[in-house]
Amino acid sequence: MKLQYFGTAAAEGIPALYCECELCQTARRKGGKDIRTRSQSLVDEQLLIDFPGDTYAHYLQYGFDLSNIGHLLVTHSHSDHFYAEDLVLRLSGYVPKVSQTLNVYGNQRVYDFMKRVFDLEGYWEEERVKFHLMTPFQTVAIMDYQVTPLAADHDQRETCLLYGISDGKKQMLYAHDTGEFPEETWSFLEETRPYYDFVSIDCNHQADDSPRNHQGFPNNLKTRERLLALGIVDHKTQFVCNHFSHNSKLTHQEMLDLVSPYGFDVAYDGLIKEF
Repeated sequence: MKLQYFGTAAAEGIPALYCECELCQTARRKGGKDIRTRSQSLVDEQLLIDFPGDTYAHYLQYGFDLSNIGHLLVTHSHSDHFYAEDLVLRLSGYVPKVSQTLNVYGNQRVYDFMKRVFDLEGYWEEERVKFHLMTPFQTVAIMDYQVTPLAADHDQRETCLLYGISDGKKQMLYAHDTGEFPEETWSFLEETRPYYDFVSIDCNHQADDSPRNHQGFPNNLKTRERLLALGIVDHKTQFVCNHFSHNSKLTHQEMLDLVSPYGFDVAYDGLIKEF
Protein backbone atom coordinates (compact mmCIF):
# COMPACT_ATOMS: atom_id res chain seq x y z
CA MET A 1 0.00 0.00 0.00
CA LYS A 2 0.99 3.62 -0.46
CA LEU A 3 -0.08 6.70 1.46
CA GLN A 4 0.70 10.23 0.32
CA TYR A 5 0.21 13.12 2.71
CA PHE A 6 -1.08 16.27 1.00
CA GLY A 7 -1.78 18.36 4.11
CA THR A 8 -0.33 17.83 7.59
CA ALA A 9 -1.46 20.83 9.67
CA ALA A 10 -4.33 21.56 12.02
CA ALA A 11 -7.05 24.07 11.17
CA GLU A 12 -4.88 27.20 11.19
CA GLY A 13 -2.22 25.82 8.84
CA ILE A 14 1.47 26.63 9.30
CA PRO A 15 2.18 29.49 9.03
CA ALA A 16 -1.22 30.16 10.58
CA LEU A 17 -3.64 32.72 9.31
CA TYR A 18 -3.33 35.95 11.30
CA CYS A 19 -0.41 34.68 13.42
CA GLU A 20 2.94 36.33 14.18
CA CYS A 21 4.37 33.69 16.53
CA GLU A 22 7.98 32.59 16.19
CA LEU A 23 7.12 29.27 14.53
CA CYS A 24 4.93 30.93 11.90
CA GLN A 25 7.61 33.51 11.16
CA THR A 26 10.19 30.73 10.86
CA ALA A 27 7.93 28.77 8.49
CA ARG A 28 7.42 31.81 6.28
CA ARG A 29 11.16 32.43 6.18
CA LYS A 30 12.36 28.83 5.68
CA GLY A 31 9.50 27.31 3.70
CA GLY A 32 10.00 23.67 2.72
CA LYS A 33 8.76 21.09 5.21
CA ASP A 34 7.73 23.80 7.69
CA ILE A 35 4.90 24.91 5.38
CA ARG A 36 1.85 22.84 6.27
CA THR A 37 -1.61 22.90 4.69
CA ARG A 38 -4.79 21.39 6.08
CA SER A 39 -5.26 17.66 6.61
CA GLN A 40 -5.64 15.35 3.61
CA SER A 41 -4.10 12.08 2.38
CA LEU A 42 -4.47 9.66 -0.52
CA VAL A 43 -4.25 5.86 -0.38
CA ASP A 44 -2.91 4.09 -3.48
CA GLU A 45 -3.89 7.08 -5.65
CA GLN A 46 -7.56 6.09 -5.42
CA LEU A 47 -8.96 6.40 -1.88
CA LEU A 48 -9.00 9.98 -0.59
CA ILE A 49 -9.04 10.76 3.14
CA ASP A 50 -10.60 14.10 4.11
CA PHE A 51 -11.55 17.07 1.96
CA PRO A 52 -10.38 20.42 3.38
CA GLY A 53 -10.55 23.81 1.72
CA ASP A 54 -6.95 23.21 0.61
CA THR A 55 -8.01 20.34 -1.69
CA TYR A 56 -7.79 22.54 -4.78
CA ALA A 57 -4.26 23.64 -3.85
CA HIS A 58 -3.30 19.99 -3.27
CA TYR A 59 -4.78 19.06 -6.65
CA LEU A 60 -2.56 21.65 -8.32
CA GLN A 61 0.55 20.88 -6.26
CA TYR A 62 0.56 17.08 -6.46
CA GLY A 63 -1.24 16.45 -9.75
CA PHE A 64 -3.50 13.64 -8.56
CA ASP A 65 -6.51 12.88 -10.75
CA LEU A 66 -9.31 14.22 -8.56
CA SER A 67 -11.95 13.78 -11.26
CA ASN A 68 -11.34 10.02 -11.31
CA ILE A 69 -11.35 9.44 -7.55
CA GLY A 70 -14.62 7.80 -6.62
CA HIS A 71 -14.30 7.36 -2.86
CA LEU A 72 -13.73 9.86 -0.05
CA LEU A 73 -13.41 8.93 3.63
CA VAL A 74 -14.17 11.80 6.00
CA THR A 75 -12.96 11.64 9.60
CA HIS A 76 -15.28 14.39 10.91
CA SER A 77 -16.94 17.64 9.94
CA HIS A 78 -14.35 20.25 11.02
CA SER A 79 -13.43 22.49 8.09
CA ASP A 80 -9.75 21.46 8.07
CA HIS A 81 -11.02 17.97 7.25
CA PHE A 82 -14.27 18.63 5.37
CA TYR A 83 -15.13 21.69 3.29
CA ALA A 84 -18.43 20.61 1.78
CA GLU A 85 -18.84 23.79 -0.29
CA ASP A 86 -16.35 22.52 -2.85
CA LEU A 87 -18.45 19.41 -3.49
CA VAL A 88 -21.04 21.69 -5.11
CA LEU A 89 -18.53 22.26 -7.92
CA ARG A 90 -19.05 18.64 -9.01
CA LEU A 91 -22.67 19.34 -9.98
CA SER A 92 -23.82 19.67 -13.61
CA GLY A 93 -24.09 23.44 -13.36
CA TYR A 94 -20.30 23.59 -12.96
CA VAL A 95 -18.94 20.47 -14.71
CA PRO A 96 -20.84 19.18 -17.77
CA LYS A 97 -19.71 15.58 -17.36
CA VAL A 98 -18.15 13.39 -14.65
CA SER A 99 -16.84 9.87 -15.25
CA GLN A 100 -18.16 8.39 -12.01
CA THR A 101 -19.98 9.02 -8.75
CA LEU A 102 -18.00 10.45 -5.84
CA ASN A 103 -18.96 8.32 -2.83
CA VAL A 104 -18.53 10.23 0.44
CA TYR A 105 -18.31 8.22 3.67
CA GLY A 106 -18.73 9.91 7.04
CA ASN A 107 -20.80 10.54 10.14
CA GLN A 108 -24.23 12.17 10.47
CA ARG A 109 -22.77 15.66 10.92
CA VAL A 110 -20.81 15.28 7.67
CA TYR A 111 -24.10 14.44 5.96
CA ASP A 112 -25.78 17.44 7.57
CA PHE A 113 -23.04 19.76 6.28
CA MET A 114 -23.36 18.28 2.79
CA LYS A 115 -27.12 18.65 2.79
CA ARG A 116 -26.84 22.26 3.91
CA VAL A 117 -24.57 23.29 1.04
CA PHE A 118 -26.65 21.43 -1.56
CA ASP A 119 -29.84 22.93 -0.13
CA LEU A 120 -28.30 26.39 -0.47
CA GLU A 121 -27.34 25.54 -4.04
CA GLY A 122 -30.89 24.35 -4.69
CA TYR A 123 -30.17 20.83 -5.92
CA TRP A 124 -28.19 17.66 -5.21
CA GLU A 125 -27.35 15.16 -7.95
CA GLU A 126 -26.70 11.88 -6.17
CA GLU A 127 -25.37 10.27 -9.33
CA ARG A 128 -22.49 12.74 -8.96
CA VAL A 129 -22.08 12.91 -5.16
CA LYS A 130 -23.50 10.16 -2.96
CA PHE A 131 -23.30 9.94 0.84
CA HIS A 132 -22.79 6.77 2.92
CA LEU A 133 -23.24 6.85 6.69
CA MET A 134 -20.37 5.19 8.57
CA THR A 135 -20.95 3.53 11.93
CA PRO A 136 -18.04 2.77 14.26
CA PHE A 137 -16.85 -0.86 14.18
CA GLN A 138 -18.90 -1.82 11.11
CA THR A 139 -16.56 -2.78 8.26
CA VAL A 140 -17.47 -1.60 4.75
CA ALA A 141 -16.16 -2.93 1.42
CA ILE A 142 -14.91 -0.08 -0.79
CA MET A 143 -13.42 -1.22 -4.10
CA ASP A 144 -10.83 -3.85 -3.08
CA TYR A 145 -10.46 -2.46 0.45
CA GLN A 146 -12.02 -3.38 3.75
CA VAL A 147 -12.54 -0.12 5.68
CA THR A 148 -13.30 -0.22 9.39
CA PRO A 149 -14.28 3.02 11.12
CA LEU A 150 -13.23 3.23 14.77
CA ALA A 151 -14.38 5.68 17.44
CA ALA A 152 -12.12 8.68 18.08
CA ASP A 153 -11.93 10.98 21.10
CA HIS A 154 -12.24 14.44 19.56
CA ASP A 155 -15.39 16.55 19.21
CA GLN A 156 -18.10 15.21 21.53
CA ARG A 157 -20.82 16.78 19.37
CA GLU A 158 -20.29 14.22 16.63
CA THR A 159 -19.05 10.67 16.03
CA CYS A 160 -15.49 11.38 14.95
CA LEU A 161 -13.84 8.47 13.17
CA LEU A 162 -10.49 6.78 12.79
CA TYR A 163 -10.07 4.42 9.83
CA GLY A 164 -8.52 0.98 9.55
CA ILE A 165 -7.91 0.24 5.86
CA SER A 166 -6.90 -3.15 4.46
CA ASP A 167 -6.26 -4.26 0.89
CA GLY A 168 -6.17 -7.92 1.94
CA LYS A 169 -2.38 -8.01 2.16
CA LYS A 170 -1.45 -4.87 4.11
CA GLN A 171 -3.35 -2.83 6.66
CA MET A 172 -3.03 0.71 7.97
CA LEU A 173 -4.56 2.74 10.78
CA TYR A 174 -5.27 6.40 10.08
CA ALA A 175 -5.82 7.97 13.51
CA HIS A 176 -6.70 11.68 13.15
CA ASP A 177 -8.08 13.69 15.01
CA THR A 178 -8.12 11.98 18.38
CA GLY A 179 -6.84 11.94 21.91
CA GLU A 180 -5.95 8.60 23.44
CA PHE A 181 -8.34 6.06 21.96
CA PRO A 182 -11.71 5.56 23.67
CA GLU A 183 -12.11 2.33 25.62
CA GLU A 184 -14.74 1.12 23.15
CA THR A 185 -12.10 1.29 20.43
CA TRP A 186 -9.59 -0.56 22.58
CA SER A 187 -12.22 -3.23 23.31
CA PHE A 188 -12.89 -3.68 19.59
CA LEU A 189 -9.17 -3.92 18.81
CA GLU A 190 -8.65 -6.45 21.59
CA GLU A 191 -11.52 -8.56 20.26
CA THR A 192 -10.62 -8.41 16.54
CA ARG A 193 -6.78 -8.18 16.75
CA PRO A 194 -6.01 -6.63 13.34
CA TYR A 195 -2.34 -6.30 12.44
CA TYR A 196 -1.29 -2.83 11.31
CA ASP A 197 1.70 -2.46 9.01
CA PHE A 198 1.42 1.32 9.19
CA VAL A 199 -0.01 3.78 11.74
CA SER A 200 -0.50 7.49 11.08
CA ILE A 201 -1.16 9.05 14.47
CA ASP A 202 -2.35 12.43 15.69
CA CYS A 203 0.41 14.48 17.35
CA ASN A 204 -1.16 17.92 17.36
CA HIS A 205 0.37 18.85 20.73
CA GLN A 206 3.85 17.66 19.74
CA ALA A 207 6.04 17.55 22.91
CA ASP A 208 3.16 18.19 25.33
CA ASP A 209 1.01 15.59 27.06
CA SER A 210 -2.60 15.68 25.83
CA PRO A 211 -4.78 12.63 26.50
CA ARG A 212 -8.05 14.20 25.25
CA ASN A 213 -9.18 15.57 21.86
CA HIS A 214 -5.70 15.48 20.32
CA GLN A 215 -2.52 13.64 21.27
CA GLY A 216 1.01 14.80 21.97
CA PHE A 217 4.07 12.59 21.58
CA PRO A 218 3.91 11.27 25.19
CA ASN A 219 0.44 9.96 24.29
CA ASN A 220 1.71 8.51 20.99
CA LEU A 221 4.19 6.45 23.00
CA LYS A 222 1.44 5.22 25.35
CA THR A 223 -0.76 4.34 22.39
CA ARG A 224 2.01 2.37 20.70
CA GLU A 225 2.79 0.49 23.91
CA ARG A 226 -0.83 -0.57 24.25
CA LEU A 227 -1.00 -1.64 20.61
CA LEU A 228 2.21 -3.62 21.08
CA ALA A 229 0.80 -5.31 24.16
CA LEU A 230 -2.19 -6.49 22.13
CA GLY A 231 0.02 -7.76 19.30
CA ILE A 232 -1.68 -5.39 16.85
CA VAL A 233 1.66 -3.83 15.86
CA ASP A 234 5.28 -4.94 16.17
CA HIS A 235 8.79 -3.64 15.54
CA LYS A 236 8.19 -3.72 11.77
CA THR A 237 5.15 -1.41 11.94
CA GLN A 238 5.83 2.10 10.66
CA PHE A 239 4.59 4.94 12.89
CA VAL A 240 4.24 8.45 11.53
CA CYS A 241 3.26 11.50 13.62
CA ASN A 242 0.92 13.88 11.79
CA HIS A 243 -1.51 16.82 12.11
CA PHE A 244 0.43 19.62 13.78
CA SER A 245 -0.56 22.98 15.25
CA HIS A 246 1.56 26.11 15.22
CA ASN A 247 0.56 26.52 18.88
CA SER A 248 2.78 23.55 19.75
CA LYS A 249 5.78 25.54 18.48
CA LEU A 250 8.07 22.86 16.97
CA THR A 251 9.55 23.03 13.48
CA HIS A 252 9.66 19.90 11.34
CA GLN A 253 13.30 19.26 12.27
CA GLU A 254 12.65 19.83 15.99
CA MET A 255 9.76 17.40 15.80
CA LEU A 256 11.93 14.86 13.99
CA ASP A 257 14.64 15.23 16.66
CA LEU A 258 12.00 14.54 19.33
CA VAL A 259 10.46 11.39 17.88
CA SER A 260 13.06 9.66 15.68
CA PRO A 261 15.01 8.20 18.64
CA TYR A 262 11.83 6.24 19.42
CA GLY A 263 11.42 4.94 15.87
CA PHE A 264 8.69 7.39 14.75
CA ASP A 265 8.77 9.47 11.59
CA VAL A 266 7.20 12.91 11.04
CA ALA A 267 4.79 13.67 8.21
CA TYR A 268 5.22 16.69 5.97
CA ASP A 269 3.20 17.92 3.00
CA GLY A 270 3.96 15.66 0.04
CA LEU A 271 5.50 12.79 2.03
CA ILE A 272 4.94 9.35 0.47
CA LYS A 273 5.04 6.19 2.57
CA GLU A 274 4.94 2.68 1.12
CA PHE A 275 4.48 -0.45 3.20
